[in-house]
Amino acid sequence: TALLTAAVMDVIGGVAKAELLDGQVSVVAGLPGVLGIADDDWMALGRAEFLRAWVGHPAFRLVK
Repeated sequence: TALLTAAVMDVIGGVAKAELLDGQVSVVAGLPGVLGIADDDWMALGRAEFLRAWVGHPAFRLVK
C-alpha cells in the first residue's frame, strides 16, 4: 500500500501522512524525504522518497 502510494505521488505529487507508533519518531526523523513530524510525534509528513525509505526500514509497521 505504501509503495503504491509512493508511485502515485511520483505522478501527481503530494505529501503523505504516516501514523507512527511509540518510539518510531527517532527512526523516521532521519529518513530522506521527511518534511516534518506533527501531532505530538504521532504523525510524519513526507514525500515519496520518505515512503520508500520507511517501507524498507525494519521498524516499519503498516498501522492502517
